[in-house]
Amino acid sequence: MGKNSGVKVVLTASATEMSDYYNSPFIAFVAGFAKGPTPLWLLRKTLYPPVQRDNSRRAIYAPYGLRKVEALLLENGFNEPDVVVAHPADLDFFVGPDTKVVGISSMDPTGMGYVSKTYSSIVGGGEPMNAIEFRELVKHPSIRKYRPKVIVGGFGAWQLERKKVAESYGVDCVVIGKGEEAVVEIFRKAVNGEPLPRVVRVKAMPESENTPLIRHAAIHGAVEISCGCGRNCQFCTPTMQKKRDIPLEKIIKEVEITAKEGSTHITLITEDLFLYGSKEKNFTPNREAVVNLVKSVASCEGVEAIQPSHMSLAPVVCDPSMVKEAAEILIEHPWYNLDKKPIVTAETGIETGSVRLMKKYMAGKMLPFKPEQWKEIVVDAFSTLNDNQWVPLATLIIGLPDEREEDVLETLELMDELKDHAAFYVPLFFVPLENCLLMNKQGAELDSLTKARWEFLGRCWEYNVRIWKDTFLEQRIRNPILFKIVKQATIPLAGRIAEIYYGAKHGEQMKKVIARMLNTS
Repeated sequence: MGKNSGVKVVLTASATEMSDYYNSPFIAFVAGFAKGPTPLWLLRKTLYPPVQRDNSRRAIYAPYGLRKVEALLLENGFNEPDVVVAHPADLDFFVGPDTKVVGISSMDPTGMGYVSKTYSSIVGGGEPMNAIEFRELVKHPSIRKYRPKVIVGGFGAWQLERKKVAESYGVDCVVIGKGEEAVVEIFRKAVNGEPLPRVVRVKAMPESENTPLIRHAAIHGAVEISCGCGRNCQFCTPTMQKKRDIPLEKIIKEVEITAKEGSTHITLITEDLFLYGSKEKNFTPNREAVVNLVKSVASCEGVEAIQPSHMSLAPVVCDPSMVKEAAEILIEHPWYNLDKKPIVTAETGIETGSVRLMKKYMAGKMLPFKPEQWKEIVVDAFSTLNDNQWVPLATLIIGLPDEREEDVLETLELMDELKDHAAFYVPLFFVPLENCLLMNKQGAELDSLTKARWEFLGRCWEYNVRIWKDTFLEQRIRNPILFKIVKQATIPLAGRIAEIYYGAKHGEQMKKVIARMLNTS
């Protein structure tokens, strides 16, 4: 291996996806924000610094999807010296005349994801960092000079086809969906110099139990415990896929591999932690399987913190004792704190308080309960979660197709009922994702916000500031005098400037949103 000849297969991702954001998975969402006037070199240094590399410049940590592709290739005839996972800053070293293919994984290559569409338009305006860094990657001088085949996959690969930019970006093949056999075959063709299909669409979720274990640790200690959901929410891709649990023994082996490579924090990748092991068609949780999973991961040597990626709310109401038992284990392995106390958290979807929209677009979301019970389920679940030191990160959708003013008012009523609960609320514009039933519908835009929608957006962030402001500052400012100055003087001043700027940019409603946040702080 050497920079003069290059490595046959180079696997990489953009700079925003090859960072651990100072070991904070949720901070990674800011990559969907607009870059603004800040130069890329400064963002790469201060916001998303590169992952660690070993003495040979190989990435020590990488996105979980890249680790799976790496394992697939090594299990299917590729030799380890011929496959490298690298940060884009090191492509000059790994890409050369002998490089046959560069495989790129991307979650959001053109900025069409939920967070990007929402907050790049609100915060500053302009192109999100995810899109900028992806374009920088595919147009890297070494790739342009040596012209290896470029294959792009990952959750956001569909965006290249939707925006019809693959050819102009120099991408030879776009792989949409998960498919083990398809991935191996495409890379074999690329290495052998055979023609590649411009687009490969994998229709079904792979059912193979022979998917190889990762060989090396993923960023944030990511280990998949289940994939798919099966609730059939029409705005979401994973919910359209049948749920498949990864066998516990394979999960534990990947946790052990990860911890052995120095990642003491483990992220359990799943659409719903609380449905792990459930075989019931009505989505009744399997308490024993969930608790045994959490206990087994916590028992692995070297594991200090555990972070489930997602959960749903109906199982919480179904079996509060499951939540309690899992929390008793997880709270001993905390990743986050609130008000100087350890908490357990995971992302969950409220989406709307409208019974009409629940029936129309996500009637399976609250099973085994009925859509008419949704608001009650959300409030009861939040109470149970908070009682057991769980603090959910909750998404809500603005502008679902056919959303009416009365639907938004119902959501505002639900938010009022949640005002005394601890949570972090993330309001998002509706985005028509690939392979979901609403993929051909019109997405929501900033200029479509009615007065009620602005009120909803403002209320979410008003609650966030009230709940999280002190914790956010305390984790970054240790000096008590400086903390007081920043809280009482610096933030209000910056807020007033933002109020003037964004008020002029987005209008009076945006000005009111910022004013409410300032009054809260």
